[in-house]
Amino acid sequence: ASTYSAAELKTMGTQNVLQSLKTLDPAFAIIEDNQFGSDPNRLPNMEIRGKSSMLGLRDELDADPNQPLFILDGFESTLAAINDLDINRVASITILKDAASTAIYGSKAANGVIVVETVKPEAGKLQVSYNGNMNISIPDLSSYNLMNSREKLEFELLAGRYDPASWSTASEVKLNELYNKKLKVIESGVNTYWLAEPLRVGVNQKHSLYVQGGEGNFLFGLGAGYNGISGVMEKSDRSVLSGNIDLIYRMSKFQFSNKFSLTSTDYKNPIVVFHEYAAANPYYKKYNDDGTVDKWLENNEELGVSVPNPLWNASLNSYDKGNTISIRDNFQMEYRPWNFLYVRARFGITKSTTDDETFRSPEDTKFDDSVESLKGSYTDMRRESLSYEGDFTITYGQLLADVHQINAVFGASCSESNSDYKSFSAAGFPEGNFTKPSFASGYAANGKPSYSDSKKRTANFYFNGGYSYDNRYLLDVNFRADVRPCLVLTSNSRRLGPL
Repeated sequence: ASTYSAAELKTMGTQNVLQSLKTLDPAFAIIEDNQFGSDPNRLPNMEIRGKSSMLGLRDELDADPNQPLFILDGFESTLAAINDLDINRVASITILKDAASTAIYGSKAANGVIVVETVKPEAGKLQVSYNGNMNISIPDLSSYNLMNSREKLEFELLAGRYDPASWSTASEVKLNELYNKKLKVIESGVNTYWLAEPLRVGVNQKHSLYVQGGEGNFLFGLGAGYNGISGVMEKSDRSVLSGNIDLIYRMSKFQFSNKFSLTSTDYKNPIVVFHEYAAANPYYKKYNDDGTVDKWLENNEELGVSVPNPLWNASLNSYDKGNTISIRDNFQMEYRPWNFLYVRARFGITKSTTDDETFRSPEDTKFDDSVESLKGSYTDMRRESLSYEGDFTITYGQLLADVHQINAVFGASCSESNSDYKSFSAAGFPEGNFTKPSFASGYAANGKPSYSDSKKRTANFYFNGGYSYDNRYLLDVNFRADVRPCLVLTSNSRRLGPL
């Protein structure tokens, strides 16, 4: 196991907990994803113990099969929650990557465990701390070595792009006209670098405020944070607003603590992806002489060539946005009747709601061949989850007669997770600022609302014992039993009528 303090994490940067951890521990790897690049709304792929045999199944499964187990303040958490966690709230992070992880957390820890502990309020006078930082993200296109407009046209000529598949005078004349038209544009000075069009310099800022204090039996801490991330792609943004309340109450041999947190995440994604700009040829003009944008860069039905203008689609009122709200409350009770005996009980509840909306304007080039009643699209998705988790642990440790060291831990835990998923798609929108589903002519072709729900329950019991005689002879005993009944219900509603 490897444990890193908050100070060690911050020496590697304050941008992200996972990025700092990757720099500190070589066993913790974040896999570069060239397809999504620096998209702030894409969760990273990571591994601790290497890859499993199930590759490429991230979108089909609820989670990446190579992903480690995340534990936040003693309770199971998600990659998204850890990714959005304010680094100023972190007290320490422990990485478990050996057999000890499965002995404690069972088969769920097969890919390793990342245990995160957040800060606890300290006794004393009222303390107010603020941390803020700002950084910029600059796109780097130096690794691209693309042909200019003249080189690209010459390459097409040599590759036979302007040679007719089956020769005829008419087809040869048309292809020659097309070649000369493009050559004329190049001679006029057109050499468009499309890769730079959707990019920008992203300005990111992070703010964290924490107030703590208390004396004697009662301690408290109040925190708030904001993390605004602007991706290098236009309309690629992520904004995380969080708040937390930490309470500790001590009474004789008892200690009660409660941690409450609320996180709201808003995100936006560009409608036109980067590869659509990369696919545009450099001899295409971005704008007309009057500054307007054409719908098509090239649209020749006779030759079967249709190249949409990504700037046209990006200028429409299409959008892809969403919001996630997560509420988490963890309660813990500790009891120490004697120095050698420790009893702990914990209960946690997590509620999460995610809403996604995607709208494509009816003027988008993808709808040019559609009938009027199907132009434009809208998709709405809502996912809700509610989970409970509780555990009870008894720990015994004592040295007898100065030679017999006995350690024993008995624990039991149970959890329940409920999730609901519902979505629908609509089609047929009028042109203009009519982007809500009430303006649609009906559901998408062959489409209907969908709904599914699931319920999962788990329970486990474990015993870890150790005996040492005079620190020379050692004996370890480990036992664990996991019960994982799972009930999944899925249903789809039928179409009832037009919207």
